[in-house]
Formats: sequence, C-alpha cells, structure tokens
Amino acid sequence: MKQATKLNQIILLIQSLSKAEKRYIRLYTNLQNGDKHYMVLYDLACECFSAEQIYEKFCSEVNEKCFEMAAKHLYQVLLDCLVQLREKQDIQTTIFNYITKAGILFERELFDNAFAELEKAKKLATTYENDPLLLLIYRTELKYLSTLGFEGISEKELVNKQMQINDVMKYARNTNLHLQLYDILKHRITYKGYARSNKQKDNLNDLVLSELNLIANHSYQGFEARKLHLLFQATYYLNAGNYKSAIRFYQELIALFEANRHLILNPPIYYLSAIEGVLNSLHVAGLYREMPFFLSKLKEIGTGNYPTEFLMEVQARHYLYELSGLLNTGQFDAAVHLAETHTDFLLKKAAMTGPETQLKLALYSSILYLCLGEPTKARKSMKKILGSGKSFHTLPSYKTARLVNLIIQSELGNYDFFANEISSIKRTIGYEKQVYITEKLLFRFLMAHPLPIYRKDREKLWSQYQKDITGIRQDKYEKQLLKIFDFTAWIESKLTNIPLRKILSETKKGTM
Repeated sequence: MKQATKLNQIILLIQSLSKAEKRYIRLYTNLQNGDKHYMVLYDLACECFSAEQIYEKFCSEVNEKCFEMAAKHLYQVLLDCLVQLREKQDIQTTIFNYITKAGILFERELFDNAFAELEKAKKLATTYENDPLLLLIYRTELKYLSTLGFEGISEKELVNKQMQINDVMKYARNTNLHLQLYDILKHRITYKGYARSNKQKDNLNDLVLSELNLIANHSYQGFEARKLHLLFQATYYLNAGNYKSAIRFYQELIALFEANRHLILNPPIYYLSAIEGVLNSLHVAGLYREMPFFLSKLKEIGTGNYPTEFLMEVQARHYLYELSGLLNTGQFDAAVHLAETHTDFLLKKAAMTGPETQLKLALYSSILYLCLGEPTKARKSMKKILGSGKSFHTLPSYKTARLVNLIIQSELGNYDFFANEISSIKRTIGYEKQVYITEKLLFRFLMAHPLPIYRKDREKLWSQYQKDITGIRQDKYEKQLLKIFDFTAWIESKLTNIPLRKILSETKKGTM
C-alpha cells in the first residue's frame, strides 16, 4: 500500500498521545469547519487496528480517493496540536516567545520594551538552567546594545556582560562533558552487562578518573552538573557491586530532584533513572523490605501527564520490580495474583514498551511458570524471546534468558539439548572473560543430568555443590545474575528435594 509509511507514522503518533493530548485534539477538531474525513482515520487508529485494516475500513466508510489527503491532513493536525500544547506547557517555548517579542519590539524602535522582554526571558532561562537559550539571550542583548552604540552603558558593564557569556559557555561545556561520560558508562553497561569481576570493574577506571577530574577542576556546581555527577557515581557503584554507596548516591539524587521539581524533565527520564537505580540496588542486595517506598515513587511517576509510551514503560518496570521481589522471596501465590491483575496490560500494551522491557516481561513470565512447576507454559513464554529473530540478541537479559531456557529444558527432560546449547552460550559470552561463576556451576550441573534416582546419591552430589553455592551467594558480582533468577536455589532444590519457595524465603535477607 503506497500510503502505508505515512499511516504507520500516524499510528505511532496516536499511540504516543497522553489522555490530555487526545482530549485537546478532540476540542481542536470540533472547532474546525468543513469535511472531517481525517477524523474517521483518527478514530480507526485510536481503536488499535493495523495499518491494513485502517486502510480497508476507511475506504469502505469514505472512499479510496480521499485516503491520501486525509492521512496528510491528519498528520499535520496532530503535529499542530502537539506544538500548540507544547507552547502552553513547555518553558523553553515560553522563553523563545519572549525573545521573539523582544525582536519585534526592537525592530519597531521600542527599545526599552525589547530589553524588558529579554529580561523576562533571562530570568526564566536562569531559573530553569537553560544554558543554550541563556547564551542566546546574552548575545541578543549585546547585539542590541551594539546596534544602539552602547548608549548608557559603561565599559565595565559591557565587560561584565561579556564575562557572563563566558561563564555560561564554561558551565555548558562542563555539563556536556559530564553527560558524555554518563552516556558512555550507560552504553557499556547496557551492551556489555554489569561487571563480573574486579578486572571488568577496573575497565571503567578511565571514565571514573575523567569524571572526578571534571568535578575537581570546576568550582561551579549547578543542578545539571550535580545531577549528572550523582547519576554517574550511583551507576558506577551499582555496576561495581558496592550497593550501599550506590543507594546513598541515588538517594542524594532523588533529594536533589525533590528540591528542584521545576527542573525535572518532561518526561522525567533522569528522575526515573534515580528511582530505578535505588530499586535495582535494593533488589540485588536482597533488601526487599525497603522497596515499597520507592515502588510508590515509581507509581507516582506513572500517574503523570506524560506520553503514553513513557507511561507504559513506567508501568511495566513497576510490575517487573514488584514481581521479581515476590519471586525471589518465594511468594509464588502473591506473584500469580500480581500477574493476573496485569493480564490486560501484558496482552495489549506491553508491545508499546522498549525491547529490553519486552524481553524482561517474557522472561519473568517464563520464570513465574518455572517456579510454579509448569515448564510447558514456561517454554511457551520463552518462545517469544528465542523466536524474536535478532531484535533481542544484543541485550544483556538475552543471555540470562538462554540460561533459564536450559532449566526449562531440564524440567521437560530434554537432556540432549544441553551440550550444543551450552557450547553456543560459551562462545557468545566469551567463556574466559565474561562468564559468571554461577554459569560455570550451572553448566556442570546440567551436564550431570539425568540426576541420580536415590536420595543418598543426590545428597552426595549436593555435598559437592554446596561449598560452591555458598561462595556464589556471598559474591557481590554474582548477585547481578541471581537477582533475575536464583539458579543456586534451583540446584539446591533439585538435590535436596526442599521446595524452591522455601529455599528462596530462607536465603533472602528481606521480604516484601
């Protein structure tokens, strides 16, 4: 279909709309005159039909000739409405409007009025730490003063204004360097996973030293620089397995946001990172009793007036943290109830989240069924991951999914599957450089299948694994893998015949 590309763009736009944005679009279009074929297209897209279905239904209700024009017009209407809404909500647009008004007034020789508008823009840009616009305002002011021959301004005042530009440029450069270092750190963790040894932790020293050098050589610490510093440090300590320090930095970061709510972005991506950072740290450390407060913060973000896709992402992450906490403490019945209350979300809205979140939703679904002793259902959920093509292959959670799949195959009695799959996993993760001790132990245990039938033989086998498992549970790096699924608890359960939920409830430090 020739119009598929434009229609797909429209569908993506409509899916991202918040309730307030949809309401505004209805009000806007109700005020328009003439044919409104484009609203037929809008209604069909809101009902979540596919592009092909929308095209067929539109042609049936209106006609094929009008489709292309309706699609183009609807696309333009959506953008116009979003821009108008942004003008009302976005402080950056308000600042731009003051600058524009100043330009109009200066052209008409209302010089005092023009400088008054620039002063309004300057106050807002300073309050909201918008360095690019503040730089534009200072330069515009100097341009106007130059045009007027610097009338009524001393050389000292002129130099002070020029120094203000230099200060803004220095601060902007400082925050940009902070952002670059944080982005590199985040990229490494996203695609290489968390550190699995001291050697891998030390590979981040170049970033840490650069970040500390930035802090030492710049005296001015505004909100943006402080935010990025705390975010970098907290992320680094989480990666390094120092969860106490990570939690401390994340809590400082949350306090910084709480004290500067007017500077939280829309959507609040960095604030979300801070909340998630604390939850992740508590999760890895097994401090589940401390999680509810921060889960409530996450839920609060999910009630904000933000784009639909962002809200879906927040809702998914809230669900995943709550579910993983219940599973890791052996509260399987509560986990089932939680999953049942989110059935509608998982079936209809999960596709609006990012690839990593979609992968984790399918992975935790498999883990839930695995914990309940239903490996057939677990395999069905796992197929969503393994049958996804290459879309999930580069994500760290995919490696964990393959390990969980090995356990599912074990529960189903497919022992012939192990040798080739384990060899493939070893090649993928670089066996000597990136493997967890847990992975080595799991591979050895699986290759020992089928397990002995008699209890005494299993107890003897358990004595061979017990010391290694105790060491793994005390290793700060291994906790990053065990937070998703406790492979050591599963091995213990298989060899001792103690129910998995009982082992999990006794080995974890806290409960939800």
